[in-house]
Amino acid sequence: MRRSKLVRGTTLGMAAWALSACYSYVAAPPAGLRVGEHVRIRVSGAAAERLEPTLSLNGRLLEGELLEQGDSSIALGVALSLPPSSAVLPDHAEQRVLIPRADLQDVELRRLDKLRTSLLVGGAVAAVAGIAVAKGSSLLGGSGATGTPNERRVPSGIPLLHLRLSLP
Repeated sequence: MRRSKLVRGTTLGMAAWALSACYSYVAAPPAGLRVGEHVRIRVSGAAAERLEPTLSLNGRLLEGELLEQGDSSIALGVALSLPPSSAVLPDHAEQRVLIPRADLQDVELRRLDKLRTSLLVGGAVAAVAGIAVAKGSSLLGGSGATGTPNERRVPSGIPLLHLRLSLP
């Protein structure tokens, strides 16, 4: 029972880490944005107060897909905060939000973080290999289930130095 809780906790921890590890945000000028990019923007206090009832906004950060750019405003597709009902709304429901450029204080683009992604993939491979070794899997070239239990035994360690002590 304890082992299953450990495995479950480790799996949940790795999943949370995986979801946050692959992307990072980099600052970008509002003029350099392209339609379709995923952005995170910081709006002014007045704009946050105006958007709070509509989006259940906590703080002044909005994340979403850039839908349109105009001279005086940008349109952002923000995911709905409530889970949509499959009978009423599509699976990926967004709300279009128009934000005046005067209310933009900071714009960041979401980019793939290659180092974090590489570390994540390497960690996952190491975890799978560790589990396979711990379980005695034949995936790593072992003999599998052939032979008697004594033939399948592997020494726990190989002595590198053998000392002989004698007392007078």
